[in-house]
Amino acid sequence: MSDATIRILILYARFGDGHYQAAKALKERFESQGIREVVLFNLFAESHPVLNRLSQMIYYGSTSHWPTLYGLGYSLSDRLPSSTRWGQWVHSLGSETLGRLVEEWRPSAVIQTFPMLTMSYLRQSMGYRIPTFTLLTDYVFHSRWLHPETDLYFVASEEMKRDMIVQCGVPADQIRVSGIPIRSAFRESEIQAKIGSRMETGSAPAGVLVMAGAYGVSGEVDSMVQSLLAEEGIAISLVCGRNKKLERHMIRLFGEEPRVRIYGYVEAIEQLMADSACLITKAGGITLTEASAMRLPVVVYRPIPGQEEGNASYWTAQGTLSTAYNKKDLRRQTVQYLRQQPFGARAYPSVDGQEASVCVVNAILAYLKSVTTPARVPLRKRRRSKWIRILNRTH
Repeated sequence: MSDATIRILILYARFGDGHYQAAKALKERFESQGIREVVLFNLFAESHPVLNRLSQMIYYGSTSHWPTLYGLGYSLSDRLPSSTRWGQWVHSLGSETLGRLVEEWRPSAVIQTFPMLTMSYLRQSMGYRIPTFTLLTDYVFHSRWLHPETDLYFVASEEMKRDMIVQCGVPADQIRVSGIPIRSAFRESEIQAKIGSRMETGSAPAGVLVMAGAYGVSGEVDSMVQSLLAEEGIAISLVCGRNKKLERHMIRLFGEEPRVRIYGYVEAIEQLMADSACLITKAGGITLTEASAMRLPVVVYRPIPGQEEGNASYWTAQGTLSTAYNKKDLRRQTVQYLRQQPFGARAYPSVDGQEASVCVVNAILAYLKSVTTPARVPLRKRRRSKWIRILNRTH
């Protein structure tokens, strides 16, 4: 298979911004290597728009207001592999839409960046043999990412690979430790020059970057900012994400405060990171990878049980993250990072999100050139259970 004929379909979802950013990073890398036909597709939103919006409301509501309930759901679903009825239903969502897209566009490979593994389900139920890859976007493992009809998994760390092998019996040769891809903007010369200058002088900027989550769902943002402002000399860049209501509320509260700059959704977040001494954020896998690439210390405020707690624990062990559970600890830990001398002296692990995208893309291209498989293997048509057919028609 020549590069000119390769078509890549990347599936993502918008529960937070991380899955989309990882998909964009992969698209960017494929295109830089001469693969021009790369499509990003939000399968859940396109196939079940009403159910997608309802699920987003539940996700954002539970993570903001009922984190314990969200953590319980996360733990319970970790015990339901793809072979269970629940697992089959989750991974079947969007299968009719994806099936039509696959038949029309004929992709050479499908990459799943969200644990709704619909292409794997189609391979199992309909006989498609299109090479299928799954990119895990956290630093903690969850069984929803696993499906037997997956050719390769790309994971963030050796610890995750070990867990998948030991706990779930995934063959070692199906797992690649790639890291988590981030956009190449984090490696641009201007950004790297700022980081280099900061490390060389050993002096920290006064700015603190507060990210309320890509969709502005973090609670207590106003009291967090008030607590930080009590410390003399701290300047705050507050990113409210796509939540216009939160942005308007912050402008009413802090619009006249000269030490606070308020932003909505920021695409070029690397610019704000480069000008900051500390990041206060949710513990999303993509955000923490970006911060590490920028050598930016992180304070996570009240991580949500589940993947956020797992991500925070991983980076705490690396020595580049601390966790605060009240405003007093939040301010103390932030000031500690600001006064760290020399700034940036702590040893950051070798994590390069741009190299992660290189690893993923090269492995996929090598796989495509090493195997020859039909797009579909003829199967006797299976009749799906009535409840799955009904739920698949939910719009």
